[in-house]
Amino acid sequence: MFGRYMKGLGQIEDLMNAGELENAMLELNNIESGIELNEDEKLACMLLNSHILNKNGNYDKSLMLSKVAFRKSMELNNPLLVVDSTITFLESVKGLGMLEEASAKDKKEFLQMVRRSEEILNPIKKIKKAERDLRTIKLKELKTILGPVKAKIPVKVAKKVIKKDTPIESVKGVGQKAQALIDAGITTAEKLANSSPDKLVKIKGIGAATAPKLIENAKMLLKS
Repeated sequence: MFGRYMKGLGQIEDLMNAGELENAMLELNNIESGIELNEDEKLACMLLNSHILNKNGNYDKSLMLSKVAFRKSMELNNPLLVVDSTITFLESVKGLGMLEEASAKDKKEFLQMVRRSEEILNPIKKIKKAERDLRTIKLKELKTILGPVKAKIPVKVAKKVIKKDTPIESVKGVGQKAQALIDAGITTAEKLANSSPDKLVKIKGIGAATAPKLIENAKMLLKS
């Protein structure tokens, strides 16, 4: 993966994959201190350093280093370094267990990073198929861990229904008695339904037989 950036990094990566982490780090330090490196080569060494730290379980230090590497990769005009720094950064996050447990907001941001890397990688022509496939597989693995980000479903707030008073005239049997009921303070069907027969019989035009019927009719209206 890193051998394409400069001579020697491929061998160091082989040592890392073989579990010879001390030797890998020693060889990397020799390269960094032994020759003058351009900016791309410096960043490639930084990324490989981060990978070795991950292999050694030193995830906190690796994350700090990969953050710097990712920021620097965005400053350099080297698309493949952007892809590799994205992979390195997210693998550091994964090593700390922060990838699976990330908030929906962070997962969305991480997925955007992966998708952007996929878009950058596709049109790059000067890269061997094996190298392209390796990066594609790593990006797919990261995408699988992140999974689909569930869109937040807006909670519908029920509109408060303001119930209007039911006109007293709507009650069956009220007819011409409506004005007398209103004068007595029984202005709506709701008030009529809550009245007592004793109160109604005191109203002119309402007898003992009519009072309970009017109350019952009001209740039936309000139920419908």
